[in-house]
Amino acid sequence: MRNYRVVPHGNFPPKPQRQLPARAPSCFHVTPRSSGHPDRYKKISNSFKTAIAALLLPLAAATQAAEPPSATAAADLYLRTLVNHDEQGIGQLNDYLRPDRLRSKRSPDYANAAELKAADQDFPGEVANIVLPLFPEAQHKDLKAPVEALMRTVQQARQKSECKAGAASKPQRDKYGVLNTQVQFECLLVKTPETWAEGIQRMARNKLGTAQAVAELQALQKAYAAPASFNYQGVFPLSMVPKDKDKAWRNDFASETVDEMFSEL
Repeated sequence: MRNYRVVPHGNFPPKPQRQLPARAPSCFHVTPRSSGHPDRYKKISNSFKTAIAALLLPLAAATQAAEPPSATAAADLYLRTLVNHDEQGIGQLNDYLRPDRLRSKRSPDYANAAELKAADQDFPGEVANIVLPLFPEAQHKDLKAPVEALMRTVQQARQKSECKAGAASKPQRDKYGVLNTQVQFECLLVKTPETWAEGIQRMARNKLGTAQAVAELQALQKAYAAPASFNYQGVFPLSMVPKDKDKAWRNDFASETVDEMFSEL
């Protein structure tokens, strides 16, 4: 069964242990026209300076936003990519990581939106091919559609998870010169009384008849269609290699964190 793992290429620093970077534009100089009243225009000049300073605040903020994001922002992009398969998040994460990846002679993009979409489409059928042999062959034809429908709903439930990255720990340098930090994160998930894997195993173990198995698969599907209400809290490790002139926080094993979160859902 596909786990949606995004596999990076190239040489990486050691796997992070489970244990987070502003420029203002130049000032404007405003010279009022002289009319023989220097005090008056001194006041006007000061007013101009005050107004310009106010105008520069959002501009400075925009400049800061264009700088490489903090570890918290980087973790958020990873979650949007791996949990939600959000195309905008995928593009932003690729843009963020690309300079470091190219400098280290890796493939330009960390994730491919088209490949993730194709994996989404294949997922229900792949699971059906794995679980149907648990049932008598005579039931396969009747159970295939309900199993695939269940897995589509499981997939939708996962991808509608609402995740938010929080505070990052103070970066620590390990013996290899790698900076490591851990970002706290929370996800609002769909959690059912019985997972789809547990339910299917139980049905097969109890040798349910076709009609009853179909009814229970549909009941499981209904459970996964419920609103997200379970609050999951986890830690997202990130690292940076200053000696390699890295500018981005990254996690070359990020899929493992997401797999762990979904392992009991």
